[in-house]
Amino acid sequence: MSQNKGGVAHVHVDAKITGMHDKKLPSEAYVGYYVLETGKHDEEPADADESDDAEIQAVLFAIRELGPKFDKLTVVCDHQSVVSEANRLTVKGPSALLTSLRAVLQENQSRIELEALESNKAHKTLTEYVNRLKPDSMSS
Repeated sequence: MSQNKGGVAHVHVDAKITGMHDKKLPSEAYVGYYVLETGKHDEEPADADESDDAEIQAVLFAIRELGPKFDKLTVVCDHQSVVSEANRLTVKGPSALLTSLRAVLQENQSRIELEALESNKAHKTLTEYVNRLKPDSMSS
């Protein structure tokens, strides 16, 4: 199977925080990506309490895992505010994660782009991953 090394990849990223809306439940964050050209995807736990931080971690995860494997990487994120802040020329008081993402994008501006999109294939694979981690809700 071809690894597309040296090619172009369009990657959807997503993040999910479980228990975010119910303070009685433990909150856990997960990030994932989906490569449109190959169907390759991966997911992992993340350390985030806020959706912006989780989405930034998803983008950084995809870049870390896939950046070295492709000549050009277009990362597609459905979190408009993250894309906007990361691509803006200047940002007042950015978080450490946003500063890190902005630095990575700046250092790799000829190879890596961050774009916004509303429909996201990584959302499906990440939801499936999180659902597999849940204890069986049918057993009582």
